[in-house]
Amino acid sequence: MRGIVIIAIVAVITVPLMSHSFAYQTEIGDDIFVFVQSTLRDSNGAIVAYLESTKFSHINHDSLDAFLDYEASLGDDPILEIDGEQYEVIRRTQSKIFDETSLVASTVLSDSVGGNITPLVRFAHDGYPTESGDTLETIWTFLRPVL
Repeated sequence: MRGIVIIAIVAVITVPLMSHSFAYQTEIGDDIFVFVQSTLRDSNGAIVAYLESTKFSHINHDSLDAFLDYEASLGDDPILEIDGEQYEVIRRTQSKIFDETSLVASTVLSDSVGGNITPLVRFAHDGYPTESGDTLETIWTFLRPVL
């Protein structure tokens, strides 16, 4: 019985410290608010997994700012007012069809910077299995204040 209590106490103390150290929670009002939704469907179109988050294990702020500046220059991204503040809404969708059995344990948005693939935002999560013919649609939504 004593071992269980000690393990529970260690878990209660270390889990919040670990999650704080390795995750970035974004919120509306931040320089950039990030929201990601991923839907995995099998080859028949049935939903296998759905994940969403505003918490990320990696955010490359400088590269993400440059990416969003470029994306915003491409078109008419809407302006949204929240609590009297105006935010630019940039939403982009990625799609992937799997051609083999695999396990996906993170969702990553990357960009080519200087000829190198640079991760911009990473959402680490519990893994989900994929089969050949499965499709993944990931919707990235970014809000940033209009200056």
